[in-house]
This record gives sequence, structure tokens and C-alpha cells, in this order.
Amino acid sequence: MTIETGETSAAYSLSESFLGGQTFEIDADQYAMLSEALTTVVSAMEIEELFQVFAQSFLRFEKDLLDVAFEYTYANMQALNDEVFFSSIRHRFNVNIITILTSYKSYDDHCNRILKSSINASETKGFNSQTRSKTFDTHLSYRICAQLRDYAQHRALPLGGFSIGFKSNFDRDNAGNLRNFDSGFNVSPWLDVSKFKSSSQCKAPLRIELESLGYEKIDMKWLIRSFAGAMYKRHAELRGFLKPKIIAAGEKIAAGYDLVSAAKSSEAKLLELFGSDGKRPMRNDLGAKVLRAFETYTSLKRAERSYVTSQITPEAATYSGQVDA
Repeated sequence: MTIETGETSAAYSLSESFLGGQTFEIDADQYAMLSEALTTVVSAMEIEELFQVFAQSFLRFEKDLLDVAFEYTYANMQALNDEVFFSSIRHRFNVNIITILTSYKSYDDHCNRILKSSINASETKGFNSQTRSKTFDTHLSYRICAQLRDYAQHRALPLGGFSIGFKSNFDRDNAGNLRNFDSGFNVSPWLDVSKFKSSSQCKAPLRIELESLGYEKIDMKWLIRSFAGAMYKRHAELRGFLKPKIIAAGEKIAAGYDLVSAAKSSEAKLLELFGSDGKRPMRNDLGAKVLRAFETYTSLKRAERSYVTSQITPEAATYSGQVDA
């Protein structure tokens, strides 16, 4: 493979993007290879960013659960305006749930669009569709949330209601007196199953499934955490499928940089790929950036079985107040 220095813009070329940068002519085969590699990496990055938005929306929901419980724990009950306080909580939960459902829908829709125009589109899009169908069939929470998004879009807000309060735990001291040794504060949003399953957005198979379960309410904490875990598993499979393609694409882009570096006898930086379809930035580190992103949010696979608590746990090696009077 050869590369030539060009005084003007060539039919296919690599050019340094900064002012006064040189342009290097490449042949059609080299252009096609670099263009395909760039499309692969950019497509994977776009999909990864969609998942990152979903993951962030889930973390925002979890954080607000803690914030609400904290605010209730230390609220001045005598001065509290119940209507304003609880209305604010309803609004916050609806915002968070709708954001999760919307970010899921964006991921779902854009994956198909992005993969349709990617390299080996039929194979890649087929894998994504297969993984999506498997996740839908395996997880009740995924089936509910996929249709709850349409319900929230066209019928009603997704939050059916919530409960908030505290639970005290008691034991007896050495004298046999009953004492309150701690209290836990909690908030529990829920989905109104009857209202949801009576809507046209709840399709017949899911309606039958929900009727067979017989629940009037579904805990939103379980629903959203289970859904987040299912979404992670779906995306993790796509990550695994795309990873070797990204590695190979990154090596081809790096080879393009090496060609320019050799031709100019110095390190090439910030190249742009020119061809019949215009100019495209070609970052040398984009593949590595995608692969680093693939290592994030892996803890979501345990979301259904994870929670945060501030409860004090007495340990022999750590003073935890257990000898206080």
C-alpha cells in the first residue's frame, strides 16, 4: 500500500485537520478500508452513548429514592406541608421513571437505525434483534417497561402511587427491658397494575400474564432495577459481539496514522478522511475510547439484588455504639 503527498485535495486522501496541515493521497481500496473501520467505531460509540444515557437515568432514579427517604427522615413534621411535599415526590418519581423509559426507547429505536447503516449490517442488526427478543422473552420487567413506555407516552403517568414511612426494630437489654435499637426509613413507589393492564398499550399476552399473577400493584423499585439489569444483559451481549470488530477497526485506523506518520517523517495527529461522501474526522483513539466505555456500568447486572443502606452494623473490630447506655 502506498501513500503520496498531494498539493491539493485528492479523490481519496488523509489530511491533517489543523491549519496548514498536509494532505496525503490514498487509493480507493485504502479509503474503503478506513471508511468501513471508521463507520464501525463511530456506530459502536453512538450505541454506547445511548446505553450510557439509560444507565445514568437509572442511577438518577436510585439517587432520588435515597434523597426522598433522607428528606422525610429529617423533615420537621409539625411544619411540613403534606400536600406540597408529597406532590413534589410524585412529580420527581414520574420524571425519573419517564426518563428511564424514554432513554430505553431511544436506545431501542436508534440501535436499529445505526446498525442498519453499519458494516455487515445484516449480521449485526440480526444479532441485535435476536438479543432484544431473547431479553423480552426472559424478563417480565422488560416486557412491562417496554409497554409502560407507550402507556406513559399516550395514556397516563407511570407512577400509580407510593408509600413512605419508617420501621422500628426492637430488642431487650440485659435487664429485660424492651428498647428500640434502630429505625429504618424507606419509600416505595408502585405501579397500578389494574389501570395499566386495562389500557390499550398493555398488549393481550402481557395482560393475560399480569392477570395470572394476580397483583394489584408492582413495586417500582423491583421493576426498574430488574429492567436495568435486563437492559445491561442485552447491551453486554451486543458489546461482546462488537468488541472484536472494534479492535480490528482500531488497528486499521492506527495503520492509516502510521502511513501518514511515515510519509511526513513525524507523528500524524488529528487526521480527516476525504472521499466521495465528504470529510470525516478520524480520531486515532476512538476505538480505545469505545472499549473503555464497554467496561462501565457492569454492576447493573446485579441491580435487582443491590441496594444502599446507612444502617449501622456492629462489628467486633469497629466501635458501633453498641455499649452506649
